[in-house]
This record gives sequence, structure tokens and C-alpha cells, in this order.
Amino acid sequence: MRNTIYRQMVFWIQSQRTWVEVVSADCYREYVHFRKGRSNRFVSRSLVLRAYRRNGVFRKGKTWSVAERALDRGLANYRRQNPLFRQRIRLGASYLTPKDSEAIVRLATYGIVRLELVAVPRNINFNSY
Repeated sequence: MRNTIYRQMVFWIQSQRTWVEVVSADCYREYVHFRKGRSNRFVSRSLVLRAYRRNGVFRKGKTWSVAERALDRGLANYRRQNPLFRQRIRLGASYLTPKDSEAIVRLATYGIVRLELVAVPRNINFNSY
């Protein structure tokens, strides 16, 4: 995954979170991959997410570590499913939306983590009320 797409996704998750926050976007962990009866170890960057509120069956404090390889797979699947996203992402990482980030994480975690990101209005003048 390109670093710019990864950073934009982390930005959307952190800025529009409802119950999951980003603990670390620069964590490197060792993973084991099984293929044809053999195990291979590799080190990969991981996105570490934590539930800071209770949501459904997930208690406060539950953490998930999503490998960059899984995020790559989720991104590839989302490109196949959504042709409009495929066109937008070719233009650059700044065209990644919160809904795209949510879908990529959902696909990367096999539907376990649903971020439920909410757009927060930025130009609210509370003094006029």
C-alpha cells in the first residue's frame, strides 16, 4: 500500500471516529504466513485500533492489529467492487473518502471491525445561536 493512501486512511479514522481510535500507525509486528504446509515469517507495518467505547459485543479496550498486507488485500478487493473508487484513487490519495477507509478496513478484517465513521461539520458558528 502506498504510504500516502495509508496515511490518509489513518487520518480519516482518527478524525471521524465514533468508537474506534488509532493507537499506532507505525507499529511493526512479526507475522506467520502458512503456504503449502510451510510457515514463513515476515515483519509488516500494522495499524493498531482500539475500542475506546463499548459497541455491541466489543468491550472498551479491545484492540485489533491489522497487518498492512491485509489492508492491501482489502484495498484490492474494494477496487474490484467499486469502479468509481478505482477511478478516484488513480488521481491520488487525497481522493480517499471516510467511507472508502471504512470499507477497506471492513474488508481487511473480514467484516469484524466496522468503524462507523461520522463526518463532523467544520464550519459551525456556535455564537450565532
